[in-house]
Amino acid sequence: MAPHIHVPSCKSTAGRASVRASAHSNAEKALDVFIGSSNNTVRVQPNIQIHPTDITHFVQVGFDEQINLFATRSGFQPAIIQDVYKNVSSYKDTQKVVKAMRIAAMESAKVEIEHLRNERLREDSDSDSEDLYERPKKAKANTEPKEEENN
Repeated sequence: MAPHIHVPSCKSTAGRASVRASAHSNAEKALDVFIGSSNNTVRVQPNIQIHPTDITHFVQVGFDEQINLFATRSGFQPAIIQDVYKNVSSYKDTQKVVKAMRIAAMESAKVEIEHLRNERLREDSDSDSEDLYERPKKAKANTEPKEEENN
């Protein structure tokens, strides 16, 4: 679930975030941001004036940036990180799941790499044993004079 910002309507503020004008200036506003965790809200006091209609957009931009950075660090595509996030209850849980995914991916890669190495060793071993029998015949064929065909 993506973070939500609730801006109170004129009708009711029950169950919504509160927007309060600062005592010093009307330009500074305090927002309670619903984050979907046990704490439920976080107090945000932007230093600049953001139009209420733009708050959701800026939250989404910040969220997308966070997902992109996390995707870069973890080695997974942003869409994978977002899919995990949709299925857990917090960003912290997303981090735990993605860490487990990365560990599982590396373990799987190690097993596959070891399998490929063993396969290559078997192939090399098989070709070496064939070479022992083939080399003398090839060497003899290369040293014998070739008969020229005259037609």
